[in-house]
Amino acid sequence: MAKKQIVLFLLIVCLPLAMLAWLGARIVRDEQRMVRQRFDDLVAGKLRDVDRTVASFFDDRGRELLSLTELPGFDPDTLREVARGEPLVGQLLVLGADGTLIHPHPANELNDAERDFLVRAEQVLIDKDLVRAGSADHDAPTQARTAAPTHGWYAWYWGPGLNLIFWHRLESGRIVAVALPRARWIADLVAELPETPLPSSPDRAAPDPRIALVDSNGATVYQWGNFEPAEGARADVEIRLSEPLASWRLQYFAPAGQLATTPRGAYFGLVVGLVAAGVALAAMAVLFYREYAREMREALRRVNFVNQVSHELKTPLTSIRLYADLLESDLMQLDAADAAKPQERVKVIVGESERLGRLIGNVLTFARQQRGKLALRPGAGVIDDAIAALIERFEPAMQQKGIEVRFEGAAAARVRFDADALAQILGNLFGNVEKYAAAGKLMEVTSFQQNERTIVTVADRGPGIAPAQRQKVFDAFYRISDNIRGVVGAGIGLSIARELARLHGGDLTLVASQQGACFRVELHTPPAEGG
Repeated sequence: MAKKQIVLFLLIVCLPLAMLAWLGARIVRDEQRMVRQRFDDLVAGKLRDVDRTVASFFDDRGRELLSLTELPGFDPDTLREVARGEPLVGQLLVLGADGTLIHPHPANELNDAERDFLVRAEQVLIDKDLVRAGSADHDAPTQARTAAPTHGWYAWYWGPGLNLIFWHRLESGRIVAVALPRARWIADLVAELPETPLPSSPDRAAPDPRIALVDSNGATVYQWGNFEPAEGARADVEIRLSEPLASWRLQYFAPAGQLATTPRGAYFGLVVGLVAAGVALAAMAVLFYREYAREMREALRRVNFVNQVSHELKTPLTSIRLYADLLESDLMQLDAADAAKPQERVKVIVGESERLGRLIGNVLTFARQQRGKLALRPGAGVIDDAIAALIERFEPAMQQKGIEVRFEGAAAARVRFDADALAQILGNLFGNVEKYAAAGKLMEVTSFQQNERTIVTVADRGPGIAPAQRQKVFDAFYRISDNIRGVVGAGIGLSIARELARLHGGDLTLVASQQGACFRVELHTPPAEGG
């Protein structure tokens, strides 16, 4: 199998297979994203259930504290007695409607707990945050304003982290607030959450996912589930808690096996599909290759047959030419009147035999080109002499068609070139003028040399070549007209002529002309030694 055929075979198989693999991988990735999204939504729903548990805990605490703050009086001793008797209360705080501190008042005699609280809550009292929390939003548009809340939670930070205050605005405008003991409300909250199980037993198939309650500092307050994530591992899913713990988060960590976002069947189906597609494509490529190889063998047999026939025709053609020359010599010995008509017929025989010789030469040259054996045999000579000799050979056929030949030669230097190749190139061009442009009655041939290049142009006054066909005429087997009653030809003449010109270090091109067709032959012709 030739290298080009191997490359073509691989392209036929690999390109579609690569496209299918890319498409399959994209489908699997989309499936991964969908499965992972469903997994995240499911876990987020589970975490929101925990968040609802936390919110319910604070709702219950709020209702208890709401009734507790309905105080009949604000005597300091009574307030201290309430604070000592209620485990939910760390410190009772009473503010005026304008935020003025009523209890514990710094001017009164304070106990240690009250003094400590005033130090910790100093900024809250100075900024009057509790007053603002219980006020209506006066900056909002009138239609968007809501009634001022009567109670709620206020979160503030001191020492180890988050602290909570429940406040209640009374009808008198005063605000009664309860600072919750941090350790107590955290312990009560943890008691509402699921229990932390014992470490997994070795024979357990898979541990339960770990859910962690994390505070605003990133420290784990509580966790449950017996899966142990690696230190510093990122949570698979994370949500923020509702008020008043909006700065706290719930994090979910799952074992790697539970996070397999692509079903095994997806990868298995993709691999099986690619294998099946690869086998099908390989089978198609093999069938195409066999058909291609069969056609190539058939074409090669045809070329070999034509080549053999052409070689066989050369022998009788040589005999025809030889006897035509002998007959022409015999006629020269007769009277001019008696020999005139036979000589015209002999010229026809010579001209047609030369035409047949050129056709055979084209076929043999094309066969050598197809086998990659086309080569030049340069020798020393004069381009103008070769052109003049070729014109002389074509003169009988041109005269018969009424075509005038004009030659202006300016390539008289002795150079190295392949005379047979030049004859075949120009012979094809002259033959085309004879076949296609006889109506123009003129063929002009010019030549000149420049440095080591020789340029020969062949122009006619015929119908010319349409712009759409100017490049196609150099393709093998292309003919301007396929009408079998018109001009006959195999359509390989110009293809061979261009190949020979390029092999000679030049090119054959069709140049623009006002009338007819004009071909330009350029050859590399270095000076001949001693020339």
